[in-house]
Amino acid sequence: MRLLILISLTLGALVTSQESALTRQRLHKLRSKYKSGHPDCNCLNGGTCISYQLFSQINRCLCPKGYDGEHCEIDTESQCYKEDGQDYRGTVSKNEENEECLSWDSPSLSRWPYNAGLRNSLQLGLGKHNYCRNPNGRSKPWCYIKKGYRTLPTVCDIQQCHREIDSTCGQRSFSKYFKIVSGSIAAIESQPWIATIFYYSKRTEKNVFVCGGSLIDPCWVLTAAHCFSARGTDSSDYRVFLGKSKLDATDDKEQTFQVEQIITHEGYMEENTGSYNNDIALMRIKSASGHCAAESDYVKTICLPAENLVMRDNTQCEVSGYGKENNLDLYYSKILKTANVNLISQSLCRDEYYDPNKVNDNMVCAGGVQWKTDSCKGDSGGPLICEHNGRMSLYGIVSWGEGCAKENRPGVYTRVTRYLSWIDSNIRRVHFKSRGPPK
Repeated sequence: MRLLILISLTLGALVTSQESALTRQRLHKLRSKYKSGHPDCNCLNGGTCISYQLFSQINRCLCPKGYDGEHCEIDTESQCYKEDGQDYRGTVSKNEENEECLSWDSPSLSRWPYNAGLRNSLQLGLGKHNYCRNPNGRSKPWCYIKKGYRTLPTVCDIQQCHREIDSTCGQRSFSKYFKIVSGSIAAIESQPWIATIFYYSKRTEKNVFVCGGSLIDPCWVLTAAHCFSARGTDSSDYRVFLGKSKLDATDDKEQTFQVEQIITHEGYMEENTGSYNNDIALMRIKSASGHCAAESDYVKTICLPAENLVMRDNTQCEVSGYGKENNLDLYYSKILKTANVNLISQSLCRDEYYDPNKVNDNMVCAGGVQWKTDSCKGDSGGPLICEHNGRMSLYGIVSWGEGCAKENRPGVYTRVTRYLSWIDSNIRRVHFKSRGPPK
């Protein structure tokens, strides 16, 4: 009996040992089906590169949850874009007219600037898909569509992500008001949205100060259309500086930008007609390295006003710039100055101070108490800012006037609230004009 028990125990141990061996073999086969950690997949977003043991030349990425694509480059959960959407990697694939996008590897796009065949296509988000992307820094993600025999770039039906952190527009490092003509020297921190526009003279090989402007977006400056009447709108001729305290000096606070595009209002009436109606222009800026403005204590955006905002008469606002301190001065101020001015009744400005044919509802008037402060020549294009809901808003753009701080002749400013849709539509569509395929 003891012998039979011993034999049974021995056989049981052998069977268990064999079963364990078979289990280990099966696990080994499953694990050895592929090699992990292969270096040649370029897996993104935490993906793991694998290559099959029997087909060592075939590699692929195992993607974590929420990601897909050959390199795990597609974010399957993202439904909105941040900033201008250059980093958007979601799956929206239709334009604003509900038309389906072309795949970036489509033969139709082989001669177009952006397609899946580019060397840096992975970095640009392009590949074997038709999802909206922004490979060239336009205002929002876009794609190509086919209309008949035409291939067209078009903006996508995708919304910008809601910012969890409130915008810092209209906020400055310190809020001291300074008490331009009869104004006071202003630290750049008090007017961090002010831009200085220079024209590069090929004859003298120097930058010549032209106008002021206001930073309304990291990539966009708002100014006056008449700033370009004399020199034209060739963007390559201009430079924009932000964070600049002195016209004739530079320091490490400044940021320097090239101008990619100048858009003047199509309804602007030229200076020689005696009218400054629609005196507004946009400038798209980029640094030599391809970046837009970086926020700092010295560089911030100014808030655009709400469309229905109407400030009360006599509201105290601010105007700033490098303009002449007196109409008879030969030179502009070398130092940024700011002054307080009060908003003036539209009817009073139009009917008593100026010719009714010159002042219309696209303009707003402002002047100093007892006519001692005002904007002046050289302040053109600069900001008229007013406080609203605890922030500074761009209420006007320095446009025109008769003299400087002249009695009963207030400064006249472009009323920004009248142009909010114009600003938005031009920023959105700036790079999306229809054109034929490249030759």
